[in-house]
Amino acid sequence: MSMFSESLRAFLKPVVPFLDDPEVSEILINGPKEVWVERRGKLHRTEIVFTEEGLLAAARNMAQYVGRPLSEERPRLDARLPDGSRIHVVLPPVARRGTTISIRKFFAEKLTADKLIALGSVTKKVARLLEAAVGLRLNLVVSGGTGSGKTSLLNVLSQFIAQDERILTIEDSAELQLTQPHLVSFESRPADRLGKGQVDIGDLLHSALRLRPDRIVVGEVRGGECFHLLQAMNTGHGGTLTTAHANTPIDTLRRLESSCLLSGVELPLVAVRAQVASAVHLVVCCERFADGTRKVTHVTEVLPLDERGEYRVQDLVTWQQTARDADGRVRGTFVWHGARPAFFARLAASGYGDLDERYFGKGFDVPDELPPEPATGELQRAALPEPPRREPERAPPPQRPAQARKPDAPRTPAPPLSKPEPRTEESSIELDPELQREVETRLPTESTLITRNPLERGRDDDTQPGTRRRT
Repeated sequence: MSMFSESLRAFLKPVVPFLDDPEVSEILINGPKEVWVERRGKLHRTEIVFTEEGLLAAARNMAQYVGRPLSEERPRLDARLPDGSRIHVVLPPVARRGTTISIRKFFAEKLTADKLIALGSVTKKVARLLEAAVGLRLNLVVSGGTGSGKTSLLNVLSQFIAQDERILTIEDSAELQLTQPHLVSFESRPADRLGKGQVDIGDLLHSALRLRPDRIVVGEVRGGECFHLLQAMNTGHGGTLTTAHANTPIDTLRRLESSCLLSGVELPLVAVRAQVASAVHLVVCCERFADGTRKVTHVTEVLPLDERGEYRVQDLVTWQQTARDADGRVRGTFVWHGARPAFFARLAASGYGDLDERYFGKGFDVPDELPPEPATGELQRAALPEPPRREPERAPPPQRPAQARKPDAPRTPAPPLSKPEPRTEESSIELDPELQREVETRLPTESTLITRNPLERGRDDDTQPGTRRRT
């Protein structure tokens, strides 16, 4: 432990147990007499108190370590502690209740996609979709409110970047935890007490574009640097990741639009919107719910502007709350909307063949609030009464129509034949006895390929084939 860490712990002695508690994710000091901690996503007030002098000394010690000014002229400080925890300080009289400090802890245990799945923040299908989006070098914007888990999700997304890519990260205060071997990290610097030496994100982004980046990861865009970032996205620097403060996908695009207008570049509004819609491919929204859980609520594709110059988006998957338990736990499920993204044709060619048409089919994804599915297989069949087995009915064999004969008609045997008589179907008409004898005499001598009607004799109706003789 460094000397600075020891001195800082001495100044923050009343809250040191919370700094060492792995379940505490944030410490909020609202003046010397009020301290809150966030444990498992829920805020709890403690009995800890400071003295005003001791709390102010701790704040100035933090500023001295990071080399940033903190005084009555510059009463705000945004920095990080030696362990990576993020701090923000506001001094009185701006902070009316006394020195206000927020410490967002840095966890040594790295957050991964599997842990997000175990926590219920995403499902395996959603995580696979985000992995494919990063692998395809799509430009992603992670949005959400304060404390919704934007930076944590950005850390997880960065793990999907290939190990052989050159990555440049740009942040106000370093929070990203990338582990790739070829990593260049930049951190902005505010002006000193004389107003000199400021290096903002826009300046760092300008340098990053000249350092041959394969990927650019910006911690958060909130100002005019957004315009330069969009220019980079639209000029071949694909796979850019960043975060923004917004609640919905449409709000995210409008936030980027308003940030671009702060750059001072005078462009028509429709041109700025076209830049935003062209640069951003996916918007991933996060939200922290009342029970303290954090979930991905939207994975949305950005479409080109409509004919009126308005933003268009299509949701690929969203999380929908359906209930809340008696203990306050939020229940819900991920819903796939059946939309096929514009990059669908690239998935199979890039090694993501499992993301086929069925993958994007409409339906629920592992709902946890719905009643269990009915039993399937043998159990389901056993629960239902089986109908008695019946042999399939067979069609009766075709029956030849009985030949109508006159009871008093004499039957004359045919003369002996020189060759076997060909089998013929019995006639369904009744012939005159004299004509019948002639047919039986002449038929064996005729060709088997009959080209004329051997029964035809004259044009009498009584001897026409297919007619019955009337008596």
